[in-house]
Amino acid sequence: MSIVPMRRITLCGLVGEKEAIFAGLQDLGVVHLIPLRQPGTLAPEDPVLRRRTETAFRHLEEAPYKLRPFRPTTDLDQAAVVEEIVANRARLRQLRDRRDALEQRIATLEQWGDFSLPPVDDIGGQRLWFYALPISERPALKQVELPWQIVGKGPTTLFVAVVSPDEPPVDVLPVPRSRTGSVPLGDLRVGLEDTEFAIEEAEVRRAELTRWRLALGLRLADAADSDERRAVAEQTYDDEQVFALQGWVPVDAVEKLEEFAQRRGLALVVEEPSPADRPPTLLRPPAQVASGADLTMFYTSPAYRSWDPSLIVFVSFAAFFAMIVADAGYSAIIAVLVAVFWSRLGKTPALRRGRVLLATLASVSFVYGLLAGSWFGLHPPAGSLMARIAVIDVRDFDAMMHLSIGIGVLHLTVALGTVAWVNRGTGKTVTALGWIATIWAGFLMWLGEGETVATSLTSVVFLGGLVAVAVGGAMEQPGNDAAGWGKRALSGILALTGITKIFGDILSYLRLFALGLASASLAATFNSLALEMRGDNPGIGTLLAIVVLVLGHGVNLLLGLMSGVVHGLRLNFIEFFSWGLTDEGYPFRAFARRAAAAPSVHAK
Repeated sequence: MSIVPMRRITLCGLVGEKEAIFAGLQDLGVVHLIPLRQPGTLAPEDPVLRRRTETAFRHLEEAPYKLRPFRPTTDLDQAAVVEEIVANRARLRQLRDRRDALEQRIATLEQWGDFSLPPVDDIGGQRLWFYALPISERPALKQVELPWQIVGKGPTTLFVAVVSPDEPPVDVLPVPRSRTGSVPLGDLRVGLEDTEFAIEEAEVRRAELTRWRLALGLRLADAADSDERRAVAEQTYDDEQVFALQGWVPVDAVEKLEEFAQRRGLALVVEEPSPADRPPTLLRPPAQVASGADLTMFYTSPAYRSWDPSLIVFVSFAAFFAMIVADAGYSAIIAVLVAVFWSRLGKTPALRRGRVLLATLASVSFVYGLLAGSWFGLHPPAGSLMARIAVIDVRDFDAMMHLSIGIGVLHLTVALGTVAWVNRGTGKTVTALGWIATIWAGFLMWLGEGETVATSLTSVVFLGGLVAVAVGGAMEQPGNDAAGWGKRALSGILALTGITKIFGDILSYLRLFALGLASASLAATFNSLALEMRGDNPGIGTLLAIVVLVLGHGVNLLLGLMSGVVHGLRLNFIEFFSWGLTDEGYPFRAFARRAAAAPSVHAK
């Protein structure tokens, strides 16, 4: 069990030393604070500069090219630097808008060619209005009362100029007017080139400004830390010259807090959680399966007095993913991709935990693919070593159904068994053990398929399990008077209604078989299509076959990845957690500095 034990702490000090004490607690970063009074509305200090700094920081973080940042100790005129970055952002946006407008105008004008319009006074105040008219709409020109002229012709289009001092009516022709403007095409292209130069110069300046991103990030983190300290200061209990705060601390950090309190001259009380307390949950599984904790906390936080399912989630997710992908060739591609991006996946602790999970998924999937004897939908030659290793046939419906249901029974048995252990001595233990007996008896009866002696024995176990479920449900209901016993009887009967849910959840594990079979069938189908495409034509047929193989297996691999992740996690989050985690908690959030946790930034 890797749920870290907690201790409730009460810390008392002088009101005049609040700021220094809170700053020290932030540096320590081990306390999950408990509000002792409702805080008021908190406004950030200098909100305008904060918003502009956040905008500037995002602009630098999104820069396509970043230079090595200045050291955090470099002198920074925050207002001036932020002003320049925001101005650079606005200029880039303006230049890009101008580039887009010029590109659109050039695309419209290119079909008309490079020409200059004569001054309006030179043609008697008349103006030229241009329309790109489909040849099929040529009869519409006969209805135009204004002077017009076909000035060009394309394969499917007539280029028509209409003469009028004012813009013609919208319905003068069955097409909208071409917005050519008065600037010649050549001038527009020059303007576009100048705009591109200006964008490049602005991007170069943006890259130079990225040297400030670490300093600005630290300023933002410091400001957020300051806001949090002010917020916490409003949540303490104050009595004239003394204040008190409470919180939760991991048991292995109590010594650090005691040293801090002794240095500061603070009063500190450390207590064990009482039965009425609900401490936060901090998972600390072994490093090898730490990503299992990430997956668990992504969906829910186990209650403090529950148990840590991280290891089970890690192992079962890898197994489920492997059964859904069900191909050694696809798994090898996943392994190669993980190896290629291995160094990039090591920049942060979260990424390092993730790459361990990815490597495990690839490894387990490859082993299962070997056992299934599937390599991109192809099977090894009979009598070969690979063929002898292949002991799983995903097309054997009976065997795969038995395997999938058996995995479901085993998975839920682990969940129920853990619930029985954690809640030993209560009705929940009796209920959990009753469900274990029920599902195993039902599973064995299904496997027995009519064997009289075995069926009779398992039937007894099945009924005994249901009785235990009812008894356990009744034990959870308090009261020994007549009304209490009635409630107990009703509670026991209601507990039995879970039989449809538990067997429905077990049947959900058939998706492992169905999705694995679908992946194998699609792979084989794409192989057959490729053979048909090739036919007897070694030229174009071979090329088409390669295209079908690459696209087909690419799509199948993508579908397998999506199905493996979605359904592999679903069986853990929905089926397993619903029987294994009876209570939900809330995560441990340390009162710590953001600036201290900020990652180092390197040049690209």
